[in-house]
Amino acid sequence: MPKQNKNNFLFLVYLTGLSIIGFLATDMYLPAFEQMRVDLDTTKSNISATLSLFLAGYAIAQLLWGPISDKVGKPKTILMGLSIFILSSLAIFFTSSVTAFLILRLIQAIGVCAAAVSWQALVIERYPKEQTNRVFATIMPLVALSPALAPLLGVYLLEHFGWRSIFITLALIAIALMLYTFTIQHKKATADSPSKKDTTPPSLSYWRLLQSKAYVGNVMIYACCSAAFFAWLTGSPFFLKEMGYSEGEIGFSFVPQTIAFLIGGFGYRTLAPRVDGTKLIAYFVSLFAIAIVITAALAIFTTPTLTSLLIPFCFMALANGACYPIVVAEALKLFPENSGKAAALQNTIQLGMCFIASAIVSLFSKDALFSTALVMVGTIPLAFWAYNWTKK
Repeated sequence: MPKQNKNNFLFLVYLTGLSIIGFLATDMYLPAFEQMRVDLDTTKSNISATLSLFLAGYAIAQLLWGPISDKVGKPKTILMGLSIFILSSLAIFFTSSVTAFLILRLIQAIGVCAAAVSWQALVIERYPKEQTNRVFATIMPLVALSPALAPLLGVYLLEHFGWRSIFITLALIAIALMLYTFTIQHKKATADSPSKKDTTPPSLSYWRLLQSKAYVGNVMIYACCSAAFFAWLTGSPFFLKEMGYSEGEIGFSFVPQTIAFLIGGFGYRTLAPRVDGTKLIAYFVSLFAIAIVITAALAIFTTPTLTSLLIPFCFMALANGACYPIVVAEALKLFPENSGKAAALQNTIQLGMCFIASAIVSLFSKDALFSTALVMVGTIPLAFWAYNWTKK
């Protein structure tokens, strides 16, 4: 393999690692909840709160790392954030207090979200505009694998080494990413503005970013598609159990949707060099809407089965997989000199929408199928409104 191709491949692997480490920290320890409850002599609600705290910190702290990454550079930001993540992960290994565990999970989230902010901004800084959509379409489908594979790795570690080994493994992954980060020299965006290389780029406020309708439109499409997906992820374990399916069958139900997401992402990656992604967004948003309407109609007006619900939902997952790399790239390309802030605000809005969708479904979990269907349908008008804003 030529050196240039090898370096490019390693950099893509590195970006993928940065993109999934936050999800690994979210999902790997889920199978260990009961054992952690026993070892820490606490309640189920306290253990569940470690996840809620992590998600809250992961969403909000990105707004802090965005300006830092634009000021000191993405590599330094990654090193700072992963250092915090590694130290808190190692501290969890030694903790025997659930209060300390809760605090350390919040610190973990604050540290690791520096990677979530920086990897997207690095794509904008390191690749020409015409390549960014394709790079995102290479990485983002792989992110969908982490929720499916991370719990399996967590189960293996739990059974062979105990639940604390999960956090040592997370620390080791972060150390590997840090070592590669040391090989990266900070390169300021962008090749499209050579006259600005020797000047300090203007720093834009988050409010200024929100004044861009094109930015908000693309971000909201990303957020709406994600929110519909999270509504399903939250509600499906409840309503599928009520429909009589076992835990194994419920777990297996995540496989087809993951495959559909991969097909959508890599399918668009194949089209990206030949077709302008912005011309495809309307089709993907329409497919997203049609799939949700069919899923909701089956849920509300029929006696559905897992198969009948999964078929249209997988088309929604396919639309999401194809749409994500386009809208993320289009949003961040608008502010190449403030890509860190743009990525941070984008991710916070996306996670905020996911939290709202998930919370509503959880609140009305007694009728999980109906509430899931309504929340998913509720994202459709927002998605089309957002698409109209991308044209302004």
